[in-house]
Amino acid sequence: MQTKSRGRQVVALLAVFCAFLTPAATFAATGLSIQPVKISETMNPGESTNGTILLTNASDGPIDVEVSMQDFMPVSGAESIQFVGRTPGVTSVIDWITVGGGKKFSFEKGESREIPYTIVAPASAEPGGHFGVVLFKATPKDSEGASIKVGTQVGMLVLVAIPGNHLQKGEILDFTVPKFIQTGPVPFSIKFQNTGTVHFEPKGSIVISNMFGRKIADVPVEGQIVLPTSIKTLNEDWNVSGLLLGRYTAAATISDGEGNILTTQSVSFWAFPIWYGVSFFVILTVLFLVFRFIKRRVRISIVAK
Repeated sequence: MQTKSRGRQVVALLAVFCAFLTPAATFAATGLSIQPVKISETMNPGESTNGTILLTNASDGPIDVEVSMQDFMPVSGAESIQFVGRTPGVTSVIDWITVGGGKKFSFEKGESREIPYTIVAPASAEPGGHFGVVLFKATPKDSEGASIKVGTQVGMLVLVAIPGNHLQKGEILDFTVPKFIQTGPVPFSIKFQNTGTVHFEPKGSIVISNMFGRKIADVPVEGQIVLPTSIKTLNEDWNVSGLLLGRYTAAATISDGEGNILTTQSVSFWAFPIWYGVSFFVILTVLFLVFRFIKRRVRISIVAK
């Protein structure tokens, strides 16, 4: 038996596909969808919270589902995460999570099911961020003649913040915009790093001023959860219509989850609609040629009487 596997990690969703091959020629697709793909909670030691996970069997047939949990850690200076099984320390978030429905269960084709979960932060929970993932691995039920089985694993990321001696802090590493544009929309890219000790959603705005220093637009920067030491690229567009002409300045301001300003950075860009310039040049050229033609071909004489 030959085994092939392929893995891909995404902050919002984990999907791992495993294929088991044998010499036959049949194929059975396996699919499993999950909502939500991520939850974020702030809990005091001793508190609890609960919710539900919606799983849907999108496979061609019935499947068996196996539940497991792992801790993960942010990769410093990157947007990715690393699954570590269990993080070192007194407490682990995977010990706080209880998933209902058992460790193994079956799904019929097209079936959807709400899976309850409970998170209990122990009295000994350490302040700061705790990160884990609840994994659901689906494999097709054994059937006669099915020789190629594709298994799917999806997960819900669990982000828990324990109040205490932690800090929401960050900085803009890079703020970019095309140096020259012709028309809107104008794309902005903010590379933000969480330099604090807990995850949070940075929010802010991009204030745009014209060449005379007058504010002409305010583009909101929507929040996305950034893990400690991680980097997140925040992309926003200035959806402007009409003529843009001259030099513009954009100032980005990012605040923490409580609205406190963390960092600012500015960038400039130029706007000039080339087609307007080309059209103006063509018109001038045509007028010049017409004037020259008239000057050469047409003679005006004045006869005195």
